[in-house]
Amino acid sequence: MEARAKLTNIRLSPRKLDPVARMVRGKPLALAIAQLAYTPRKGARILQKVLESARANASERQIDVDTLKVKAVEIGKGPTLFRIMTRQRGSAHRIQKRTSHISVVVED
Repeated sequence: MEARAKLTNIRLSPRKLDPVARMVRGKPLALAIAQLAYTPRKGARILQKVLESARANASERQIDVDTLKVKAVEIGKGPTLFRIMTRQRGSAHRIQKRTSHISVVVED
């Protein structure tokens, strides 16, 4: 059996989330959450919450939480927010604020 959890429109770029996701793929869920608790990155806190949500979803479906393993962590590209940075001589540049989507699948 498997359980899923999803978080969308995270204000963190996929480029910064991907190394954290690679760190926990394929590991036991308890170990993955423990590793993320001691990882000093913003993406680690966000991914930890999604993994805990997947664990709660699994327990709702009467799946044994102790044997869960992270089957898949997908980091997707979300909508980009565009902001303006004023420059010299009355010109302006666009700043891209990138967002992400996280999808997690755990199985026993």
